[in-house]
Amino acid sequence: MKITAVAVTFLLAATATAFDKFLPWGKRDYACVNVYQGIPDNSTVTAGDTIHLRFNRQPTTHCSDALSKYPADKYSVWLYNNPVRNRDTVSWDQSVKVLDGIDGNKGFVDVKIPKNLPQVQDGSVWYLRLSTVLSTAPQVCPILTLFLHDPSDFLSHGTNVGSKKMPSLYNAAGPFTIAA
Repeated sequence: MKITAVAVTFLLAATATAFDKFLPWGKRDYACVNVYQGIPDNSTVTAGDTIHLRFNRQPTTHCSDALSKYPADKYSVWLYNNPVRNRDTVSWDQSVKVLDGIDGNKGFVDVKIPKNLPQVQDGSVWYLRLSTVLSTAPQVCPILTLFLHDPSDFLSHGTNVGSKKMPSLYNAAGPFTIAA
């Protein structure tokens, strides 16, 4: 009986993993926005608070500068509650667009946490995602980038492979709690 309980506990611990916000949230999605001021992980904010985001596209531990030569479209900010990864897709309980049309060249934006958020089961697993699209970047098959030391070698050849979805860049802050 004790062996069964230990085995079940081990299996539950092995299969229950935390959401890795740095893995792609979809195809051609890269954690290449460097947010150096924002919401700290595991913090609490209040609905109505203003968050001061400061960001750039400098290389990070999660992204080299291979895509930095392509201009970004306008940025947007979304809130996601309880994102869950299932293989190569991410789903969530609720999402709320907070702001769009952000000029990335400025490198900062003030974001107000909405007061009229939807009801959620767990208010402690919110993520704030700042993202943009590179509409002038070549479309690259993600599998090929696994074999390249520097994806810019492949990108410089202007290859257009696979889906027509343009690369998106993002940074996700969280998890954090939004108090009423």
